[in-house]
Amino acid sequence: MEGQNNMGIGGRLLAVVAAVAVMLAVFYGLDHLIMGMQGLPLNPDLSPAG
Repeated sequence: MEGQNNMGIGGRLLAVVAAVAVMLAVFYGLDHLIMGMQGLPLNPDLSPAG
């Protein structure tokens, strides 16, 4: 039974929402890290700090 997925529609939706949340968190973190390394720190709303 290869490829059989017993996850219901709710589980699949939760997986998609979780994946999007992880991607946003990674983007947000990398944005702060890279901008900080360049000497351009960011506020939490991604506007330039200072």
